[in-house]
Amino acid sequence: MVNNGVVISLYTLLVAIVTFPIMIIILMKIKRKIKFSPFLLGLLVYFTFGVFSTTVIHTIFLNPGRPTYNFLNGNVVAYSLYFAVVVGVLEEFGFLLAFKKIIPGYDEKETPITLALGNAWLEVIMVCFLALAAYIAYATKLNEVGEDGFREFYKDIENLNVEDTLSVIESITVMDVIMLAVQRVAYFIMHISLSVIIFYSVKKNIIQYFWMAVIFRGLCTVPGAVEKFNADALAMGSKIPLTIYLLFVIGVACFIALKLYKSYNMGKTLYPSDLFKKQPQVHL
Repeated sequence: MVNNGVVISLYTLLVAIVTFPIMIIILMKIKRKIKFSPFLLGLLVYFTFGVFSTTVIHTIFLNPGRPTYNFLNGNVVAYSLYFAVVVGVLEEFGFLLAFKKIIPGYDEKETPITLALGNAWLEVIMVCFLALAAYIAYATKLNEVGEDGFREFYKDIENLNVEDTLSVIESITVMDVIMLAVQRVAYFIMHISLSVIIFYSVKKNIIQYFWMAVIFRGLCTVPGAVEKFNADALAMGSKIPLTIYLLFVIGVACFIALKLYKSYNMGKTLYPSDLFKKQPQVHL
């Protein structure tokens, strides 16, 4: 059986990940009169570079018939580094292309936030929504019919290991859901921060900021890659340090993004060498 608190928390998270970005966009539209098109462009950027392009690369390097397959799947460092490079370069290049070639005339500083919300919204839908919906369905059915009834109900479903599914569903705790919620909020902040950094890079013509965003995105990919590499063997105690690491990296990226965001409309340019100075030299 699954505790009702777990089911309620899963429902809450499911609703939140769908409505949260839309609510922010609506508020920004009302308060700041933002354009809605960057949000739609963010959807396209994620699908093109976060889904399609990365899938092509993974098909080449993670295909069981390739010599890279055994190497990457047998070494957690290589596996994590691979995902850091692929995801970091492709996803942030998508942001760069959007700001530089598709909407070069969108100079409002809210533009990168709007685009990032679209990007992050589609990501969370594809990464979490279906999984959460499936967990809720499994948990509800398990509580209705019990373990034996659950086995009987799902026994004919192809490619579904009923015993593994039972084990996973029954092992979920409220803390697991909270940790997932924290991670998803962190990734929302990450996307917004990196979008702001790349937007500033394009508008101020400082390429170093783009590569800074690529590095930050790669570093943020590591926890997910480690969890995926270890699959179900990674216990909650091991996930907490990874989450702390993720929050630290995103915190630094957010700090930089806030400084750039605040300085954008001041008619001045903030270079990377000035970011961590108490009194940075802001250039005209």
